[in-house]
Amino acid sequence: MKNIILIGMMGCGKTTAGHLLAQQLGRPFVDCDELMEGNTGRTISEIFSQDGERGFRSLESQILEQLSHQEGLVIATGGGAVLSRNNVVSLRRNGILVFLDRPIEEICETLDTQDRPLAQEGHEAFVARHHHRLPHYLTAADVIIHDFSTPETTVAEILEKISEVGKKFLILNGPNLNLLGKRQPAIYGQESYASLCATVQNYAREHNSTATCFQSNHEGALIDQIQAADGVFDAIILNPGSFANYSYAIYDAIQAVDTPTFEVHISNIQAREPFRSVSVTAPACVGQIYGLGFEGYLRAMDFFLKGGQ
Repeated sequence: MKNIILIGMMGCGKTTAGHLLAQQLGRPFVDCDELMEGNTGRTISEIFSQDGERGFRSLESQILEQLSHQEGLVIATGGGAVLSRNNVVSLRRNGILVFLDRPIEEICETLDTQDRPLAQEGHEAFVARHHHRLPHYLTAADVIIHDFSTPETTVAEILEKISEVGKKFLILNGPNLNLLGKRQPAIYGQESYASLCATVQNYAREHNSTATCFQSNHEGALIDQIQAADGVFDAIILNPGSFANYSYAIYDAIQAVDTPTFEVHISNIQAREPFRSVSVTAPACVGQIYGLGFEGYLRAMDFFLKGGQ
């Protein structure tokens, strides 16, 4: 039974909603800040004062890693927990991440700043912190909650949306894909890499799913992502770029994990230089699509959305 993990800014209602949600589901409730205080014998303010934010984040990561190996919990995380990709990976290992997207204006009206070290810098700094963290919340979230009229309605929306959670996709792009829009536009099109990420993430969202994008020009970085996806993502959509033509290391990585991979190429590799027509990574994948531009990524996602493995 997967954990239900509440993420969002301090004051968004994670603790209140978490207690009520746990009560309705008959599950244990864990507040990460309270657990940290119990483990250390110090308050959050004391930890910040004595260890600084870096020390606090280190303790937080240790706790989240421990919780990720448990099942059936309702967990309220600290506001900055998702700033670390490692934390997100740990939490996703056995959990559904629920972002309580309460408007910052409402949070500021009701927030009790006592014993909240990062809320002591004033209104403008707090709002700026929210703007900085918002992309991290949106990227990490499996579902997003908008109804905060009462704690009961918030919990009702959580229960409704977690029952509809779709797939978690990891979108990997290899060398030179970061130059989309600039690199040979006659072959690869005019749209940028950022546009590609927006396209796949919007499509995933339309299907109650999530898409996490990663691009690197380095073979080892892609291999690390493939290995880290094991047990965290439902599927990998991989455009290996020219690594497709010679990277048996990426082939081995795909075969070594249980997360299925679908290979995509933006251009028609069969109509280009002869060396591009042979992919050594494709045989490790469940399928391959080429020549459809950005649409190829969406069709690869469809394969998994429609039950393919």
